[in-house]
Amino acid sequence: MINITEVTDKQFGKFLKIENGKVELMVTLDFGPRIIYCSLCGHENMLYQDPEHKPLGEVYPEYGGDVHKLYGGHRLWTSPEILPRCYHPDNEPVVYEKTSEGVIFVAPIEKHSGLQKSIMVSMSDVESSIQIMHKITNRSLWELEVAPWAITMLAAGGIATIPISGLDTGVLPNRRIALWDYTNLADPRLKLGRDYILLSQMPDAKDAFKMGLFNHSGMAAYFNKGQVFIKYFDVIDGLFTDFGCNYEVYTNEHCLESETLGRLQMLAAGESVHHMEVWQLFKEDAMPKTEEDVKKIMKRVKNENN
Repeated sequence: MINITEVTDKQFGKFLKIENGKVELMVTLDFGPRIIYCSLCGHENMLYQDPEHKPLGEVYPEYGGDVHKLYGGHRLWTSPEILPRCYHPDNEPVVYEKTSEGVIFVAPIEKHSGLQKSIMVSMSDVESSIQIMHKITNRSLWELEVAPWAITMLAAGGIATIPISGLDTGVLPNRRIALWDYTNLADPRLKLGRDYILLSQMPDAKDAFKMGLFNHSGMAAYFNKGQVFIKYFDVIDGLFTDFGCNYEVYTNEHCLESETLGRLQMLAAGESVHHMEVWQLFKEDAMPKTEEDVKKIMKRVKNENN
């Protein structure tokens, strides 16, 4: 049975709690929408939270002194990372509606971009699986070129594992990696294998790290707090930003971000673009150190939960 209740928190205000006895998550109502909490029932939150609500980015004059705040959790942005558009503050209240498919959370229309963002959260009565449908609608009077960008800020201390295998192309190249200006391939948090990338979140790290790729598998995982958080997304053809990335991973001293991207497209006035993620959580105490560990653990998790 799915239970949906409104709860008030001193740090984040009002939010909606959704749980089915297997998994629970919480979505903010006073700002966002942000999924600020996600875990197996009885376990710790897998998502990063910033109770101080530190500003993210500059105070842009376009926003009249308002500023985008970190908050944490899962958010919907637009790619490419054009400033100040994607740093539009999401500090206003959110409306929600319960439907037969789930709960839809809708943000106000962004005053400057004309975009309106929403997410729909769905889960079954018994499974530890959550469907997150992201939607961006162009409410302006002109065409806008955007790609949906779903960013999950995960709690410190875990290890991300990302499949890197490509298609069988014989003698031709079959994968690509995008690197940012501040990325150091000698970073001790990074392990590059033949089939997997492993990236550790280290609270004592001094530098940020980011990497992107076209993820042919449509999945990535994060091990932490006795759980494994698995994110699935559709692998589609099209033009993607950041040198053709449909998946990106970022980490600093606070958290690790698991990010998926939809294709770049023109939205006419009134048109919408959708982007689906499916989240699964399972109990898992092991922390992989090599890609062979990843293969063994993921095989076992799959066998134990089928």
